Amino acid sequence: MVRPVLLALVLFLFVSSSQGALSGGGRIEESVPLSRQLEGLAPEPRIAYLRYLLRSKGADPEIYFYLGLAFHESSRPDSAICYYRKATGISADYSKAYVNMGVIYDEQGKISEALSMFEKAVRVNPDDLLAYAHAAFIRFQIRDYGTAWDQLSRALEIDPDNPQPHFYLAVFFWESQIYREALTEWERVTELDQDGYLAGKARENIIMLQNALNVHAASGAWKPKR
Repeated sequence: MVRPVLLALVLFLFVSSSQGALSGGGRIEESVPLSRQLEGLAPEPRIAYLRYLLRSKGADPEIYFYLGLAFHESSRPDSAICYYRKATGISADYSKAYVNMGVIYDEQGKISEALSMFEKAVRVNPDDLLAYAHAAFIRFQIRDYGTAWDQLSRALEIDPDNPQPHFYLAVFFWESQIYREALTEWERVTELDQDGYLAGKARENIIMLQNALNVHAASGAWKPKR
């Protein structure tokens, strides 16, 4: 059987595509959170505006974080890492930056570096659900099953209604050949995420797994690939 559609580790925070929050004269309101100020901007305009903020306000970990995010979204991971590191250099407990650095390292196949970033995020922020979930997924990949289950369980304790750990839990069941439970967890993802990215990937896996089970169960000849 083909393997499930495995989700690339998602960024901790994406800027939405809705309109930005501007005052009547087109000026950004100082009271508006930075995430809102950046809404609706493509990566390049975001980068230009964030650099303007650095010049006018000085070094700030949040500005550096969003610069890292913009460079990551524009497929410039080295620059993204640079700005995420600047964010943690100012604020060592900026767990979101560690998570996103882990995402980049994972995308590059640097598993040990990715795991180091996720677990650093957990140390500075014990309630960082995504850090636990991503660390658990890597632990499972390297067959450290006990730690993986502990970390995934912690993620589910923090927020049982977050779809990310449920998606990874489904993958764990899949790899363990517990297919009905995998289906149950991916269905849970579609309920929690509805029209989101995770739900789309979960639906692909549900269809693929259901078809495979229906086709091969009767013959008894199917052994899934590990």
